[in-house]
Amino acid sequence: MNFRFRRPSNQVLFGAAALSLLGNFVVAGCNGSNRESKVSPCESTLTCGASCSPLAPCGSGLYCGPKDVCTADCTPSDGNCGNGQSCSPNGQCMPGGGIEPGIDPSEDKPDGCVKDEVKVTSPIPTIVMLIDQSGSMDQKFGTGNRWNVLRDALIDKNTGIISMLESKVRFGLSLYTSQNGFGPDTPPKVCPIITSVPPALNNYAAIVAKYLPDDWKEDTPTGESIEAAVKILDGVNEPGPKAIVLATDGEPDTCSDPDPGDQKGHDAARALSVSNVQTAFSKQIKTYVISVGNEVGQDHLRAVANAGQGLAVDVDMTNRYYLANDQAELAAAFDSIVAGVRSCIFTLNGTVAADRFDTGNVILDGKYLVYMDKDGWRLNSPSELELQGAACATLKKAGDHDLKIDFPCGDFIPTIPK
Repeated sequence: MNFRFRRPSNQVLFGAAALSLLGNFVVAGCNGSNRESKVSPCESTLTCGASCSPLAPCGSGLYCGPKDVCTADCTPSDGNCGNGQSCSPNGQCMPGGGIEPGIDPSEDKPDGCVKDEVKVTSPIPTIVMLIDQSGSMDQKFGTGNRWNVLRDALIDKNTGIISMLESKVRFGLSLYTSQNGFGPDTPPKVCPIITSVPPALNNYAAIVAKYLPDDWKEDTPTGESIEAAVKILDGVNEPGPKAIVLATDGEPDTCSDPDPGDQKGHDAARALSVSNVQTAFSKQIKTYVISVGNEVGQDHLRAVANAGQGLAVDVDMTNRYYLANDQAELAAAFDSIVAGVRSCIFTLNGTVAADRFDTGNVILDGKYLVYMDKDGWRLNSPSELELQGAACATLKKAGDHDLKIDFPCGDFIPTIPK
């Protein structure tokens, strides 16, 4: 998902996405100033007294004063500011600064309050695609077989999730199977057998090299393979949400019992999968489940999907898993999951004054969002902003989005690089 930002005149403009962008930071308005207006500019050169707000700024040469009316301290040539101060383009006396000779005040220049370069980051998600490599993946699925259709949904050059989003998501790949579990062979068998590509940005070529067509094997040790995926994600130190996307077409088995012959064995394999998903969630790793076909029991899918979101496995009956019975459903499942992993939380390169959180304006795609509204925005801390509800859902939709964040000068203090 790309974000395109248009720089408005005299605003704080933050650009943000699953990616980080740089924007120019120019605060306008200075709402809440403690100065009293000097009378002469308003009586002669300028017309003052109009109502104003951060959403309705004053015209050229004026600023929004303490009573929410347009006023001015000075004009560039009247000398009202005195020694050590100069007149800013919006009519305020400021220490130093002012208008340099030959500079057109109508240009987009700082108003004397704040000027800095701001970086706002949305943490990049890390996702391990945990893919069932069992023998049943050779079964017919739509116009192909389960293995190849699933593979195309992920790595097709033009439409695959990984090929399209490799620059925005750290994708890793773990193909999992076993060949009759541990077994008594010499040397001892390895279980699970994991063909892995560590998570990284721009990882498409590395994943394609390992994710081969018609490459199914034998068994389905799902529980142990989830544990292996958690270890991989534990080794990722970059900031951002982490997730496992489990795509499987059959009931799980285990390394110690690769072919459960009774209900007790089936239940043990299921319980191990759920338990390891719960362990993953305790480490802040969510798990999303896609059933490729309809051979996995829905009660087990529900339990794993609930555990993957930190919910009770046997109480909440909402179906949070994805049941894909054809190519279109499979592609839609991946779209929904990857969007859900993207973050609506942004780190500001600076802090908002603790008693001024509600003074900001957040605009998404031209629509003003409401502070502390369930579908608006909030500040989780002086330097962390989060979109909520419908606003977050809009941001996660595919395509370009404009996000603007504006706080009156003095309310936002940018971080000054050392």
